[in-house]
Amino acid sequence: MKTPAPLTAALYLRRSREDPERDGEHDTLSRHREILLDLADKTRVVITDIFEEVVSGESLYRRPEMLRLLEAVEQGKYDAVLCMAIDRLGRGNMREQGIILEAFKASGTKIITPEKTYDLDLDIDEVLTEFQAFMSRQEYKLISKRLRRGLDQTIAGGGYIANAPYGYRKTTIDKKPSLEIVESEARFVRMIFDLYCDGAGAELIARQLNALGSVPRRSERWNRNSVRHILKNPTFRGQIIWYKKRHIRPGAESPKHKTKYLPESEWRVYDGLHEAIIPPEQFERAQELRRGRYIPPSNNGTVKSPLAGLVKCSVCGQNMQRMGAHKSEPYLLCNTTGCSAGAKMEYVETALLAQIRDRLTELTVELETQDAGAELTRAEETLALIRRSAAQTAAQKEKIYSLLEQGVYDVAEYRERMDAVTTKLAELERQEATAAAELARHSTEEKAALRDKIQNALAIYHTADAAGRNALLKTILEKVEYTKHKKTKPHDFSLTLTFRAQNPQR
Repeated sequence: MKTPAPLTAALYLRRSREDPERDGEHDTLSRHREILLDLADKTRVVITDIFEEVVSGESLYRRPEMLRLLEAVEQGKYDAVLCMAIDRLGRGNMREQGIILEAFKASGTKIITPEKTYDLDLDIDEVLTEFQAFMSRQEYKLISKRLRRGLDQTIAGGGYIANAPYGYRKTTIDKKPSLEIVESEARFVRMIFDLYCDGAGAELIARQLNALGSVPRRSERWNRNSVRHILKNPTFRGQIIWYKKRHIRPGAESPKHKTKYLPESEWRVYDGLHEAIIPPEQFERAQELRRGRYIPPSNNGTVKSPLAGLVKCSVCGQNMQRMGAHKSEPYLLCNTTGCSAGAKMEYVETALLAQIRDRLTELTVELETQDAGAELTRAEETLALIRRSAAQTAAQKEKIYSLLEQGVYDVAEYRERMDAVTTKLAELERQEATAAAELARHSTEEKAALRDKIQNALAIYHTADAAGRNALLKTILEKVEYTKHKKTKPHDFSLTLTFRAQNPQR
C-alpha cells in the first residue's frame, strides 16, 4: 500500500496580551510551539512557515501575522494550518470570523488542533467550526465585560491603572494599583507650577528645566508641550479623570486607529488614593492662567511678541494676537469679528509702559506719605466679618438639609429657602473677593513688593528680547484689557491694567 505524501502546513501561534505569562524560559508561545511541533511529527505534517504574534484576537486588522497567513492560505500555499484551538485564529465579530473560515474553505486548507482536524469541505466540520467561533466570541465578550467592570470599580475607588506620570511611580495602596511620589522628580513638577503661576511661559520653563539638568520620562529634553502636559494633568492634584477619549479600533472600512475626544460633560472624575504633589488651589490657578494665555500656532523656539498672552480684547475676552501688516509693521489684532479694532504693536507697548511707570510713581508716593495702618486694619476687619457671615450662611445651608430630612420643610419650602441661601452665599463670595483685593491694596508689604518688581522690570526691559520682555511683564501684570472703537485714530485706544498680586498667600 502506497504511503500518502506528507501534508505541507504552517504553524500559527497567538498569545493574547491579557493571557498570564509564566515565569521561566517556557512562556505561552514556547509551550504552544512545542505541542504543535510534536503534533506535526506524529501526524507526518511538514511545517514550512511559522507565524506568531502577541496581540488580542478581537480585531483581525490589527494582527499583521494573521493577515499574512490568510493571504498565503488564499493562494493555496498550505494543505493545513496547525493552531492550538479555533479561537486562536480569532475572536472578532461574525464578519471577521466569516472572512477567516471562508479563506480556509475556499482553498481547501485544513485546520489541525491537538483535539481535532477540521475539514471545512465536510458539512459537520463547517458547522462545528462556525459554532466554536461563535462560542469563543461570546466568551471573549463576557471576559471583556468582567474586565471592564473590574477596571471601572478600581478607578472609582481611586486606583490608578495607567502609566505613572513624571513625578510618580507605581505602587499598591489597600491592594489597589496607585502611585507614590518620586521626590527627585516631584520637585521639578512643583517648580513648573510655581514658575507658571508667577507668569513664566511653557517655553521659558522648559529652558530652565533643561538648564538645571532635569530630564522628562519619554524624551531627552523638556519642550513647551511636555511642560503643558504636566500643567494640565489632574493627577498632580490627586485626581483621576477617565473616559476623556474613546479609541476606535481599526476595521475593514478604516485600517487606521482613531481617537475620539469626548466632551468634558462625559468625563469621569474621581479622587485618587495617591498623594497630591500640587495643592488644589494652585492647580486651579494654573488652569485659569492656561485657558487665558495665547499659545502660538508654531514653535520655532522664540517669542515674537512681548505682549503675548497678556493683552485681551475687552469685548470678547480673547487674547489679542500679533500679526504682520503693511510694510511688515506688526499690529495687535482681535480675531473675533466685530470686536475691538487693531493698533500698531509699537503704540500699544509704549502706552503700556507709560501706565506701568505711572503706577510705579503712585506706589512710591503712597509708600512715602501714607500711613496705611488704620486702612489696613479696617480692610482686615471687613474681610473677617464677611468670612464669618459666609461660614454662618453655609451652616444655615446644612440646617436646611437636615430640616428637609426631618420633614419640617416640604420640597417647595426647601427649594425656596435653599435658593435664598445659595444667592446669599454667592454674594458673600463676591464681597470676599472684593475685600481681599482691597486688603492687598492697602498692604504696605504688597505695595513695596510690587514697586520693586516694577523697578526691576523697567530697568532691564529695553535690553531684553521679545521673549525676555514678555517674561518681565508677566511678573508684574495679570492681564491687560484693550479697547479700541472702529474708525478712530491710531492712538485712540485704552488699556486697563490688572497688576499681579505679589503676596499670593495672603
